[in-house]
Amino acid sequence: MKVILILLVSLLAVMQIAHAEEVITLEPLNQVYSAGETVQVKITTLPLEKPLKAEQISLYEGATKIPIAPFFIRYSSTVYVLYFDMPSASTQDLILKVERALYKKNGILEETTAQRIITLDNEKASILAFIPGFVVLEKNQEGIQLQVENKKGSTFLNITTSPSITHVYNGLQTVNTGTKRIFRFTVDQTKLESDAHITLNHNDFSYTIPVMQRQEIVQQQPQPSQTPAALTFIATKSEVKQIIQPGIVLAGTLSLKNQGNTSLDNISLALVGNIRAITTIDTTFIPSLQPQQSVDITLTINKNRDAVPSLYEGVLQAATGTETASFPLSIEVQEETSGGEINATEVNLDLKQNELPDDLEQNPLNINLSKPTPQQAQKEYPIGLIIVTLFILGILIAFYVLKKKKPIKEETFDEYIKKIRK
Repeated sequence: MKVILILLVSLLAVMQIAHAEEVITLEPLNQVYSAGETVQVKITTLPLEKPLKAEQISLYEGATKIPIAPFFIRYSSTVYVLYFDMPSASTQDLILKVERALYKKNGILEETTAQRIITLDNEKASILAFIPGFVVLEKNQEGIQLQVENKKGSTFLNITTSPSITHVYNGLQTVNTGTKRIFRFTVDQTKLESDAHITLNHNDFSYTIPVMQRQEIVQQQPQPSQTPAALTFIATKSEVKQIIQPGIVLAGTLSLKNQGNTSLDNISLALVGNIRAITTIDTTFIPSLQPQQSVDITLTINKNRDAVPSLYEGVLQAATGTETASFPLSIEVQEETSGGEINATEVNLDLKQNELPDDLEQNPLNINLSKPTPQQAQKEYPIGLIIVTLFILGILIAFYVLKKKKPIKEETFDEYIKKIRK
């Protein structure tokens, strides 16, 4: 008996540890759902490296992904709410997944997927679909609008609410099968209860729609480090963010540098996130980096030109025993443009940053960044120009002399005789 008790206690302890380490928790509001019914899920997370997006929400039937249109709201820093309609053709239990969530564990960036089985019961006598599945109030919002669709069951609908929410639907309401109806409510946020809600009772089955005030989302600022990180990526840009078509290949080289004062050994390189589906790197292990030593890493994106149109995100991560470094990557592969064949092209990401030689780093004044002054060539005068200039000067001189010279007056013979006699 004692052995059994010890085993039970150990099992509970292991379960508690496993639960404590859950990064993402999915909590459906109901236990079972029918095809076409609105599914409501509360998602709670540990602090994540990046907030969750609707694109990370998926529904699977076995290994087959089922298309849905999820409404996804970030309620607070670590709480999200999700609602969507179950596919009308569902005949078996489905798996709800939150995929490619990034978080840090012991300083190392890791990726995780959370999932929850959605139990199907198509024998339910009542099925409603409604929008919204959660009401998240904006500041000063006083009105709520709710659309209800009766997909199966009784025509009549009973509506009740918390005291802070008022409405005029005190009697049974009519919502015919296969039709939709809009209901409007007024809310006093100053009196809003922590568990405020709207309840729909349909054919003795209740649906609860939580009504919540949006919480302030505080962006976590990285704490300043006392000492700068030793391991770091050196590149011309802080991240790669591109939109491409399936025929485009992206390639680039960046450097991983040890900026510390001690050697770093056994450095592993890996792609974290779904970016690894279309990206390759030329090495995954570096034996060691001495202080101030760097090594080049080449990454290639969509090398085989077969990327499926989607959003690919993640990081290139380098990690050793005490240091990590991350380089963000975000690639959106779009559908092929219509008309004509796509010209396959390889694009250089231009990530390589040329570092200055040590002597120039110590004496940066040796680098002249100003615009160079063009050297002045010795002036040359063509012979033709000299001749023309001298000719003009000669004309000017002759004109000047003629102008100054007094004209000689001619004398007659009689005038000459008169001049002698005098």
